[in-house]
Amino acid sequence: MATVNIARGPLAFVDRTLDSLSPRDRKLLVGLVLFFGLTLTFGYCWVIRGFLSDRASRVIEAKEAHAAVLADSKQLAVANAAFAREQSRLAQASVRSVPAWVEELAKRHQLEQALVKVTDTNSEAVGDSLLQTHYPIELKKAPQESIYRFVYDLETSDFPASIDAAKFRVAMVKKDKFLDVTLDIVVLSTAGG
Repeated sequence: MATVNIARGPLAFVDRTLDSLSPRDRKLLVGLVLFFGLTLTFGYCWVIRGFLSDRASRVIEAKEAHAAVLADSKQLAVANAAFAREQSRLAQASVRSVPAWVEELAKRHQLEQALVKVTDTNSEAVGDSLLQTHYPIELKKAPQESIYRFVYDLETSDFPASIDAAKFRVAMVKKDKFLDVTLDIVVLSTAGG
C-alpha cells in the first residue's frame, strides 16, 4: 500500500493553487505580484521621503530660530549694558537741581537778566523706575543768537532734559529784535532721586 502525504497549512494551499494554474495565469500572477511589490516599495519610499523632508525642514527652522535667539541675546546684552550706563548717568543727574542747571546755562549765554522763571509743574511715573517732570521756562527780551545757543545747549547737554514745547514771540525794543520765549522742558530722573 502506498501512502500519500497530504501537506496542510497555508503554504500547501499556495502550492496546490499554483499547480492548478495554467502557465499564462502564472505569468499574470507573477506580473501582478511584481507590480504591487514595486508600487508598495515606491509608495513607501515616497512617504518616507516626505517624512524626512518635513523633519529636515523642521531642523532647518529650529537652527534658524536658534541663530536668531543667539543674535537677539547678543543685542539684549548690548542693550542691557547701554541701559545700565544710562541708568547710572541718570542717577548722577538726578542729584542736580534743574533750576540751578537752567540758571547756569542762562549765565553761560548771558541770559541771566532775561530768565524770568523756572518751576516744576507736574511729575509723572514712566515705567517702574523713572520720573518725568515738566519745567516751564520763561525768558523775556532775550537776544536772538543767545537764545538759539541756549536752546541748542539745553537740547544737546548730557543732562537728561529735552524741550517738549517752545513758543517764540518777537519783541521790538528801539528797532532791535528780541525774543520772548516760553519753553516746556521734560526732565527724566530716577524715582528715588
